[in-house]
Amino acid sequence: MPNLTPEEIEIKEWKYTGYQHYTRFIASDNDYLVFRRFSVLSTRVSLALQDEIVVLEHELAELDNRLSEKHAPDIHNGSFRADKADKVSPIASARAKLLHGKIFHKLKEYNEFMFHYSHLTNRPPVPTKDATSLSNWHENHLNAIQDEEAAYITHTEDLFSLVSNPKSPLRNLFEKSLHFRIFRPWQVKRKDPENAIRDAEHELYMSDTRVDGFVSVFIAIVGLAMLIAPLWILEFTSSSVISLAWITGFIVLFLCIVSFATEAKPFETLGATAAYSAVLMVFLQIGK
Repeated sequence: MPNLTPEEIEIKEWKYTGYQHYTRFIASDNDYLVFRRFSVLSTRVSLALQDEIVVLEHELAELDNRLSEKHAPDIHNGSFRADKADKVSPIASARAKLLHGKIFHKLKEYNEFMFHYSHLTNRPPVPTKDATSLSNWHENHLNAIQDEEAAYITHTEDLFSLVSNPKSPLRNLFEKSLHFRIFRPWQVKRKDPENAIRDAEHELYMSDTRVDGFVSVFIAIVGLAMLIAPLWILEFTSSSVISLAWITGFIVLFLCIVSFATEAKPFETLGATAAYSAVLMVFLQIGK
């Protein structure tokens, strides 16, 4: 944006920034693809559609009852084809039209809505750090987006992430620290040169590949330490009771680390812990 100083842009963020830069910022990272579920409205629409179907259901039941009365024409109530016959009772014809017309279309509308809404409810919640990053953008670009339209980010309980980006519990723990998130080795340059220059003072971009690599190396080092440390400790421990106490402690520690630092399921965690316990018992036998 030539011939504009940062001060001029800041005065008229609504003109020079606006949605054209906000959408680029959001699209730059899948973590920022955050939207509202409109849970309350969706629930209300679900109930309204449900009630409309109930009304149609009652209409259909009333027609069934009228065609089942003693003085009603002898119509086969166990045949859909009979309702569609040329010479049929107007009531039976109305029943066929109601079933294949209003009821069919209303059920289709209801089922499609519920199907899509069920998918929204299964989307992962938005991590606090991502919602905070979006809020910080708005604070750093005051009036770039009209307040009423930017207010969606304040509905934290109603937000969902469009793209699922599962992370290990250990990485989530690390990322709770601001110092970890802004650690220079994780930082990468923005691919959009224009926005990179405009937002250099306010925005930092973190490489998922580098962070995941660090977490993997960290887990590997801890795992190696969990294998080597018992060897040396048991070597200098003469009492069997103390050796068992050390082994018990390492087993519990290993179970906690696997449960907390990885996404392993409970039975996978127990299997890994059992294997680790067997290795420690071999160490104990070697020590004897």
